[in-house]
Amino acid sequence: MEKTCVGIVGAGPAGLVVAHVLQRQGIGFVVLEREALADLSGRPKAGVVEYRSVELLRREGIAGSILEFSDDNHRCEFRTPEGSMVLDYGALTGGRPHYIYPQHQLVQRLCETLVAGGGDVRFGHQVDGVGQGSDGVLLSVAGPDGSSTKIRCDVVVGCDGSRSAVAAAMNEIRIVEQSLPARFLVVVGAAPPLEDHTIYAAHPRGFAGHMRREPTKTRYYLEVPLTDTAADWPEQRVGDELSVRLGMGGRLEGVAFEEIGLLDLRVRMIDCMQQGRLFLAGDAAHLITPAGGKGMNLAIQDAVELARGLIERFGTNQDDKRLSMYSDTRLPAIWRTQAFSNWFLHIILASLRGGEELDTAAPGDFGRGLRGGWVSALETDPLLARWFAHAYAGVDPEP
Repeated sequence: MEKTCVGIVGAGPAGLVVAHVLQRQGIGFVVLEREALADLSGRPKAGVVEYRSVELLRREGIAGSILEFSDDNHRCEFRTPEGSMVLDYGALTGGRPHYIYPQHQLVQRLCETLVAGGGDVRFGHQVDGVGQGSDGVLLSVAGPDGSSTKIRCDVVVGCDGSRSAVAAAMNEIRIVEQSLPARFLVVVGAAPPLEDHTIYAAHPRGFAGHMRREPTKTRYYLEVPLTDTAADWPEQRVGDELSVRLGMGGRLEGVAFEEIGLLDLRVRMIDCMQQGRLFLAGDAAHLITPAGGKGMNLAIQDAVELARGLIERFGTNQDDKRLSMYSDTRLPAIWRTQAFSNWFLHIILASLRGGEELDTAAPGDFGRGLRGGWVSALETDPLLARWFAHAYAGVDPEP
């Protein structure tokens, strides 16, 4: 039987950040990831990193050495059929922007440097059993060749997503979740961004989003009816609808759309992110909508706080106070972020008006008026604009 101090289940942003921080402090760990590295690092997902996340990573020696955050985004635009408003949230926060760093590239880079430094990262290893006892946690692990391994850990950190095996072993937690009456079609355009900033189009036919990701690729969102499938949206229809909702005219002609998929909007919170020797971080502990690009940031922030608690517990201090308070420390900030994301959705989505389902043939005037009202308020109310800028960019307001 193998033994280690910290078992980390999942090699996404949360798990890899925990591993990097522990590695720098000499705390033993193993990272177990069910997918192959090529699959994990080849799937474009999130791509916006908040200012506070970068500062946390900088203090841990990750930003500026392993990860270079140089591609910034400091403006977002709200478009309606009647006009548009560009908000320079970087200026409103004192020059603190977002940074563009596609999640799959971040994962690839963190994996490479972790392994190069001697970190124990095992891909294709599925955790299919988590047994917690007074003397530790026993993980049952199936390897890529079908072999079975037992690993005894002092503690286990679940960073293994919404179907977390670690969360499933926590029988005292309470889960609160909600499915929203909205669905996104998510596509990647094989062309540079049409503008150098994020665009949120609040159109009567439904929301459309334009998100920078890579120099030669752009991520787009389309709000579609709950009954639609990916087959209902061939490339030509995707391009036509994006052009209408974003007000792009013919600028999307000839752009190839890749990786067309559907995303149902749901939120979930686990009211305690720890139980005994088991801890959760990232999507294993909470799901959030894409509004505002908060998911990867919450995962990174969870990871740094949890890693700091683990170091105080298993390092020279042997003090478990910070680790014992991990859930109490993180949950208020996570709930504030959930509240912001939920509010933001109601500005941009056509389907969130009293539970009605989106009908692109008969857009609702009331929902359209509300969205226009919020956009107008952001443009004319400096206090609202300042609050939005700080919440959106992930900047703590100065006293």
